[in-house]
Amino acid sequence: MLFFRKKKLHLLLILAFLTLIFFLNGKINDKKIYFPIKKISLVSHTNYSDKIKIYKKSKKYLSKKSFFNLKIIDLKKEIENVDWIRLADVRRVYPDEIEIYIIEHIPIAIWNDKMFLNDLGEIFFANDIDIKLPKIYSTNDRNKIIFKYFVTFSKNLIKNNIHNSVIKMDENNRRSLTIKLSSNIIIYLGSNDIMNKIDTFFKVYNSLNSSDLTKIRYIDMRYLNGFAVGWK
Repeated sequence: MLFFRKKKLHLLLILAFLTLIFFLNGKINDKKIYFPIKKISLVSHTNYSDKIKIYKKSKKYLSKKSFFNLKIIDLKKEIENVDWIRLADVRRVYPDEIEIYIIEHIPIAIWNDKMFLNDLGEIFFANDIDIKLPKIYSTNDRNKIIFKYFVTFSKNLIKNNIHNSVIKMDENNRRSLTIKLSSNIIIYLGSNDIMNKIDTFFKVYNSLNSSDLTKIRYIDMRYLNGFAVGWK
């Protein structure tokens, strides 16, 4: 009888030991990553964004992920948090590669000295770049409207073969718009009927003699019927 009790106890100890081994082995295997990502490829060309930051963000996110359990949407968000990246697309390439495609913001102006305005009229934060851009001042909820004025005015400069560019556009709290050109001429457009006033301005500008243009300090388009020219 004692023999059978000892044998039973021995079997229980063996069973407990095997259970412990199985449990510890499971814990170890839980940490093992099957089908890890071994290659990260940035397919798109970059002009403004930092490639190293893109790789670091991606590598950090993928360090504990496998080819099958990574969440594309989460990695996409991580990459889009890098300065100058507007949109990102991530694709799996079997068996161990991730391809990254990005679309960068294309800046057209500095917005309120703190942000940038892109070529779609969106404002965004990013680190400074070594490039001269026009300065635009307005409230953040007016970006789409101001963008429309800026693009319309800039296109008309080219269309009318005027060798000037907008260096500053300022809309005050009464929504009165002022534009400064690279020739230092200031244009007062006011707060009403801006698009028509832009059209009228170019008709006025083209009617002036080239010798007079160098003497002009400002052109005031805020009048209902007409305009005023201020001389240097």
